[in-house]
Amino acid sequence: MATFIVDIAAIKCTFAAFEEDGFSKRRICDTESGHGGRVFNPSWATDYFVHEQSNSIICLICFEKIAVRKSYNVNRHYTTKHAVSYDKFKGQFRIDKIELLKKTFLAQQSVMKTKVISSYSATKISFLMAEAIAKSDLSLSHQTIARRVEDLSENIELSLKEKLNKCEAYSLALDESTDRGDTAQLAIFIRGITSNFEVIKELFDINHMKDTTREEDILSRVKKTLVKFELPEKKLCGVTTDGASALTGKNIGFIALLKKSINHEIISYHCIIHQEQLCAKVLEIKNVMELVIHTVNFIRIRGLNHRQFKQLLEGCGSGAEDVI
Repeated sequence: MATFIVDIAAIKCTFAAFEEDGFSKRRICDTESGHGGRVFNPSWATDYFVHEQSNSIICLICFEKIAVRKSYNVNRHYTTKHAVSYDKFKGQFRIDKIELLKKTFLAQQSVMKTKVISSYSATKISFLMAEAIAKSDLSLSHQTIARRVEDLSENIELSLKEKLNKCEAYSLALDESTDRGDTAQLAIFIRGITSNFEVIKELFDINHMKDTTREEDILSRVKKTLVKFELPEKKLCGVTTDGASALTGKNIGFIALLKKSINHEIISYHCIIHQEQLCAKVLEIKNVMELVIHTVNFIRIRGLNHRQFKQLLEGCGSGAEDVI
């Protein structure tokens, strides 16, 4: 028992001696610092292309985080991965290179921070909207949204009908094309003028033609649209279409059938794109177009040609990014 008491006393004396040397304080400081008390050495930035951020050491070349804050670890990372390429930078050139890499790194950090803030702001707004809706006791079910959209659609249609009924004359423009689902879409545009010379130009209607798209089918859809908006056919004075044969056929095309149906003369036009094509034929610029087409095909036919052309544009300072 006496021997044990002596040992305890000896331990206490040893601990007191260490405490006088500041050992205890250093250990507490090391624990609180979170990285073993190892301080970032400013010379590491110049020697190894690293940067300290948020108590972490980041490589400015590969943006990799170095786990242990020791000279050995920082040196090992630089030597094994970057020394071959970056040892050639000496003196002021090395300092300039480090500053450039640091600016690039900080710029990327700023972009990421901005995106996070933007995402946070959007999330916050969505919650505030949800709170306002909840306080107002409004339902957000898909049935409610569908009904609201239908109400808006009916209101727009009614408003357009009131405007068009004031028109003294109107003309139509038709475009028939196929969407990604291979469904024919007939878009009808209208342009009317009132007694006060107010011009009204609107998208009149869109018809989904899932069956045939013959001349009589197009005529039927147009007539149904006129009936829906209560527009008299006698006020129709002109029709513009593209060059599809179903629309422009001389005897059985849509325009021919329409003229027979309404029993009065109207003016028919090709759209502006077809007028441009007709102008190109009249001006006889075939030799120019052949050269342009051959050049474009040469650029786009091979990936290497395309990449070299884009590099040429960039080197010349051209505002264009690619071949049209």
